[in-house]
Amino acid sequence: MLRGLFTIKSTSAEGTSAFTTKAAMNANHPVFQGHFPGTPVLPGVCSLYLIRTCTELFLGCSLRYHRVESCKFTAMIDPLRNEVITVQGNIKKDEEGIQIKALMLYGNSTVLKLQATMKEITL
Repeated sequence: MLRGLFTIKSTSAEGTSAFTTKAAMNANHPVFQGHFPGTPVLPGVCSLYLIRTCTELFLGCSLRYHRVESCKFTAMIDPLRNEVITVQGNIKKDEEGIQIKALMLYGNSTVLKLQATMKEITL
């Protein structure tokens, strides 16, 4: 369902525990037809999906959210503004899983702050 919502433009590693990813959003994606017609806003779950996707690209594995310690949305993302989304992530692996602290920016505005635990999906 979320396929085609984002395009990853670049990812850069900052050592072995931090990354910055730039992404573009598809303002014509069907998700915006229902959220909300005439005044589209990126659903919060889509922001969490993008952070997980960026973390997976950085680590090279499939992940799932295990626990969200804090998630603060500080602004809405209007896809019609067509600005770059930046995800800055800092990770630490421990016995609980993969701890991530992430910041999401839309243009120059901070839109999301996240602290969560992810776990690798093993098949």
